[in-house]
This record gives sequence, structure tokens and C-alpha cells, in this order.
Amino acid sequence: MLELSHHAEPALYWEGGHYELNLSFETLRDRQWQEVLHALWDHIFLNGPLAERYIPDQPAAEKIAIQVPPPTAVVKQHGQIAVNGYAVGCDVQATRSIFECLSILVPIGMFKGIGGGVLMRREHPDLQALDEVFYDVALSLYSVAPFQIAVLGYERSCQLPSELCSDGEARHNFLAAGNFLIQETVLRLLEPDLAPYQEVRQGLYWLPARF
Repeated sequence: MLELSHHAEPALYWEGGHYELNLSFETLRDRQWQEVLHALWDHIFLNGPLAERYIPDQPAAEKIAIQVPPPTAVVKQHGQIAVNGYAVGCDVQATRSIFECLSILVPIGMFKGIGGGVLMRREHPDLQALDEVFYDVALSLYSVAPFQIAVLGYERSCQLPSELCSDGEARHNFLAAGNFLIQETVLRLLEPDLAPYQEVRQGLYWLPARF
């Protein structure tokens, strides 16, 4: 079971890299960004945005206003996310630059006995609990503004269809790892065989983590 860390130094909760949910969009207007961010912070598993980073087992800071990124900007805000019945800290980053992406970043230091690395998901199957939270959040946001790709995992970053189409190695690594939701129109550009994928919404497919 995924367990909460207990650090003497609060800063240690925010070390070790991030386990992430990254939603890549084609283009969002100002109003759509507002709708997506409000839907995110209204989700049952999220609390925030908060004035300061959350430290487990301590009172959460006061809530502050949701910031919508202006064009060509990146905005990061702090929050809490619920996993296995307890709250851990997270950051929500909205990127509106040469690509549009919304990310939930959960520091690995929040969890007991988990270190970073490309094999982390394989070595710690209990991260499935966080995958389930991210999956639920992603599907709820898809109803507000459909994303092209939602990728879950350690330091996986925003995945852009154009880059995956043009970079064979990046495409192979992306498909080999699994743990993503993807629009059918994008998937057919990357993968001719849709048999391993599960259609979870009309035109939206899911591939679980591959080990």
C-alpha cells in the first residue's frame, strides 16, 4: 500500500522528482482555461489553490484565487491531492506557451520508501493508487475540454503529438510505457494496431502501464 512519508525536515517532502499527470491540449481560449482550472480545483480529490506548499500532517494554508495563465505564460499553484484516504502536497502547473498543457505534480518525497527512476512504476506497483486518482481527474476534465493526450508517470512531461510523430525513439518509449489516455485521431497517427487499447469515452482510448 502507498504510505505517507514522515520527514523531520518539511523540505524533504518536496524532493525526489514528481509523479505527474500531464494533459496536452491543442488550443484553449481564455474562457476554456478558466473552465478547466475551476473544474480541476473543484474535483473531489483536489483542494486549493493554497497560499503555500502543503506539508502532510500540518494545517493547510489558506485558499487563494485560481490564476489563469495569460498567453505565453506558465502559472504554478500549490494544493493538496487525496490518495489512499490521506492528503499529500502537489503543484498544479498551467503552461500556455508554444504548447498548451495542464500538469499535476506530486513530489515523490511524499511517499515512504519510493525513489525516482525510469523503473519506478514497475518497482512500486502501489503507485496504482495515484494512477487511479489521476485517471479519474483526467476523465472529469475531458468532459470540460477534451485533451489530446493525458500521460501518467514519473517525470513524463507533456507529450505533444507533433513530436511523437516526428521522433521515432520518443514515440517508441511513449507507447512502450503505456499509462496514458489518447484521442483516437492522435492514436491512429502513432499506432496502427488499436487492439491493446480500451475505448473509455467515444474517441478516447486508454492503455494501462506496461511492464
